[in-house]
Amino acid sequence: MKAFLPIDITDARFVSSTIAEPYAGEPTWNSGATYAQDAEVSVVTTDSHLVYKSLVSSNLNNPPATSTDKWFLKGYTNRFRMFDWNQGSPSKGASPLTVTIKPGQRINAVMLEGIKAATAAITVKNGVGGPTVLTINKDLLNRHATTPYEWCFSPFIYDKVTATFDVPPVGDPVITVTLTDPSGTCELSRFAVGQAIYLGEIEWNPVSDAENYSEITWDSFGKATLTPVPSQPLIELELATEANRVNTVRQFREQANAKAVVWSGLDNLDHVYAEPLVLIGVYQRFPIDLSNIKQAKINLTLKGI
Repeated sequence: MKAFLPIDITDARFVSSTIAEPYAGEPTWNSGATYAQDAEVSVVTTDSHLVYKSLVSSNLNNPPATSTDKWFLKGYTNRFRMFDWNQGSPSKGASPLTVTIKPGQRINAVMLEGIKAATAAITVKNGVGGPTVLTINKDLLNRHATTPYEWCFSPFIYDKVTATFDVPPVGDPVITVTLTDPSGTCELSRFAVGQAIYLGEIEWNPVSDAENYSEITWDSFGKATLTPVPSQPLIELELATEANRVNTVRQFREQANAKAVVWSGLDNLDHVYAEPLVLIGVYQRFPIDLSNIKQAKINLTLKGI
């Protein structure tokens, strides 16, 4: 299992994107414009790319950042939503959707999550305009069929996660992601990069679960009203790690307190279990059993955000 803290993408670390800013439906706030209730605007300053929603009608000359009774902070702009580690809404853009970042430090891992695209390409260069050191191309439309009938007639579905932990240790990595889809629109919830560490090997019964926040109510006649809300993924697993790695794991556990972390249960990302064992979230339990002098056991309970 590997994990890493994603690097925050500031303006200095952002290179380019085919998603416009301001995006359609997120016009730049104008002090001279009057906004209707539920109207949305973007406010972009250095290292801050935010969208606000009007709480009132006839909303005139009320700065969104300070008028909390007039505006509601909805989240990041469409362009930067993929770099918000605590969110549920994806960035959306026309196909091909291309984004380039420059984290300014060595990395070994790239994770794309919440993808809606037929293909994904990851390219890493050493410096802007420098030599290409890694290229990955993934087909993300699959049937996941197990019978002849399914091979012929099951609908294609999107694989929503792809990642690599094999980025060469170049000094100035520049990462470009390109998504394409025949529908003309692509989506990406998270684009995370960082320096992953090895925590240990899964040895005991990993479990992929989900916490369901959807609301179901029944009226007096027994009719159900279903209000779907995206569930939060949960993963429970046990790892074995060598005794000489325990202090490295303990240090990472301390660094990960109340932090969004990218967790990947399997190192082999082509395995059928790879996607359900990848999430970005927090640890709820992280005990390390030291009863064996040569090998420690780690029990992890993870929750997506």
